[in-house]
Amino acid sequence: MLRAVLLASALTLPLYAQDGGQLFTLYCSACHGADGKGATGGQFPPLAGSDWVMGDAARAVKIVLHGLHGEVEVDGRKFNLEMPPQGSVLPDDQIAAILTYARTSWGNKADPVTAEFVKATREATADRKAPWTANEILKLHPLPKAKPPIENLISQVYEGEWQSLPDFSQLKASNVEEEHDGKISIKKAGHDELFGMVWEGDLTAPEAGEYLFRVDADDGARILIDGKKIAEVDGTGPMDGGRAKEGSINLSAGTHKIRVEYFEYKGNEGIAVAWRPAAVKGWKALSDTSLKGGRDPILLGPQNGRAVIYRNFISNTTPRAIGIGFPNGVNLAYSADNLTAELVWKGNFMDASRHWTDRGQGDQDPAGEEVTKLSGSPALPKGSRFKGYKLDPAGNPTFSVQIGNQYVLDEWKPGTFQTLPALVRKISVRGGSAPVEILLGDKQAAKQSDDQQWELVPGLTIHTEGLYPEIRDGKTYIKVPPGASVPITYCWK
Repeated sequence: MLRAVLLASALTLPLYAQDGGQLFTLYCSACHGADGKGATGGQFPPLAGSDWVMGDAARAVKIVLHGLHGEVEVDGRKFNLEMPPQGSVLPDDQIAAILTYARTSWGNKADPVTAEFVKATREATADRKAPWTANEILKLHPLPKAKPPIENLISQVYEGEWQSLPDFSQLKASNVEEEHDGKISIKKAGHDELFGMVWEGDLTAPEAGEYLFRVDADDGARILIDGKKIAEVDGTGPMDGGRAKEGSINLSAGTHKIRVEYFEYKGNEGIAVAWRPAAVKGWKALSDTSLKGGRDPILLGPQNGRAVIYRNFISNTTPRAIGIGFPNGVNLAYSADNLTAELVWKGNFMDASRHWTDRGQGDQDPAGEEVTKLSGSPALPKGSRFKGYKLDPAGNPTFSVQIGNQYVLDEWKPGTFQTLPALVRKISVRGGSAPVEILLGDKQAAKQSDDQQWELVPGLTIHTEGLYPEIRDGKTYIKVPPGASVPITYCWK
C-alpha cells in the first residue's frame, strides 16, 4: 500500500522536480544503496563502477523494463536475486533520468540516456513477458572485456618434495610463465604432485580501507601483500574449507604487490584465493577455483550496551559452552559441562557465520585476541548439577550449580581494574554448612604478584578480596564459605 502511494505521488510530481537523483533514491537505493555500492554492506549488486550500467545503454534499459532473473556476476561477485520489472510502473522519462543518474554518478562516466531511446527500446521489446537472464541479456549486449583480477601475473613452478611451505627464495624455478587471464591456477604446473608454485602480480585496491583475504589449499599456501604475510595454510591436508585461513590488511587506493606461494605433496591438489573489502559482503575470486566454506562473516557483539550470548560450539572448550560478549570488549566462554569459565579473550566476540549459515559443522574460534585458556577440568565436586543461568537487565549472566543442598551462584559482569577493561566475577554459596572448593585454573600454579593479585595464567591476573587462592598440584582453587560472596577481578596485563 505504501509503495502504491509513493508511486502515485511520484507520478503526479511536476517533471522539473523528478531529477534522476530523487527518483533513484525513491525506487533504487533500497537495494543498490545510496552510494551505488549495494545496500546492506554489498548484499545487492553494486552499480558504482559496474559495466552492467555503463557501456551499451540498451542493456540497462531492458533490465529496468523487464527485470532480471537468476544468477549474475557483478564486479567479480555472484548474486542470485530478483530484479523486478519496472516498465509498467515507470514512464520513459523517469527511466531515462534514473539511468542517466546511475551512469554519471559514483565515478561512473557514460553517456546520458534519453526518453526517446527508452521509448524505442520499450516498443522493440513489447512482446517480452518474462525477466531476462544474465545469459540472454549478455548475448545481446556483451560486457566489455573485464580487467584481469591480478594484472601482470607471473607464475613460477618448482619441483620438490615438501610437507610444509619451503623458502622459495632459495629455490630455482623449473618454469616461468605469464598468466594472461590474471587468475591463480595450477593448470600449468605440469605435475600432479610433488611440486610448488609461486604467483606474483599487481592487485588494485579501488579505494583506501581494510581488505580481507582468504586462502584454502591442498596442501599448503600463503598470501603476501606488499611483502607482508596475510594468511597461511601450512602442512598437508584437504581443501574442503575446514583448513581455510583469513587475514586482513589496510591498503591505500591503488596498486599493491601480491605474492601467493603454494606446494602440493601427494594425493589431491588445488588452491583457492579470494579477497574483498572488509565492509562489503561477498568474496571476489583471485583463482580459477572457488572457495569452499567461504562464508561472509556475521560478527556477533554487544548491542546498545547489553551483553550478548552465543550458544553454539566454541573451539577449545566443551560442547555445552555458553559464550558471553560484554560491552567493554572482554568475553568469556562458560562450560556447562565443567561448571566454570574456561576461556576469556579481548576484542571481537564471535563470528556466527559458521553456525548461522547453512548450519555449518565444527567448532568456531573466538573472533577476538589474546584468547586465554583458564582450565579444562571439572571445577566443582562430582555430582554437581548445572541448573541454568539468569540474565540481569544488562544481559550479564549468573550461572547456577546445585551441590546436594547447596547452590553456587557464579555471576559475571564487565568492569575495570586500574583503568583497564576487566571481568568482574562474584561467587556466592547458598545453603549447607561446608565451604565449597572451586577450581579457578589448571594450567599453572597461580603466582602471587602482590598482596591480593595473582597471575592465574601467563598474561592474565586475578585480584581477590577477602579470600586467598589455594595452590595444589599445579592447580589454583578458592574455598567459598556458605553465605559468603567472593569477588574476583580478571584483568590482562
